[in-house]
Amino acid sequence: MIEEIRIRDLGVIEEATVSLHPGLTVLTGETGAGKTMLVSSIELLLGSRADAALVRTGAQEAAIDAVLEVADPELARAADDAGASVEDGELTVSRVLRSTGRSRAYAGGRTVPVGTLGEITQG
Repeated sequence: MIEEIRIRDLGVIEEATVSLHPGLTVLTGETGAGKTMLVSSIELLLGSRADAALVRTGAQEAAIDAVLEVADPELARAADDAGASVEDGELTVSRVLRSTGRSRAYAGGRTVPVGTLGEITQG
């Protein structure tokens, strides 16, 4: 489960942090408030294809960081297999998109292939 997600320079979002809790979470807001960008950031953490057009106008890169609660032993094993460390039942994952079109994925502070990030986060 995502405990917290931090988004920087993605679409209309300059910087935002969202803390999530167990139970129903509803995203509401006016048109242009950034709901789609929040969903897009979660998709990027799940391994979806990056698009340089998502980087905020004028920014060099966009970054999405999330703290995941790791209660599932399979998820912990997948993270460990990727060389990422789960500490105190939490794993930090990140995705960085550059305006040049390149992107990088990180799990537990280590660079991982985007596909591996998807395997870990979908675990």
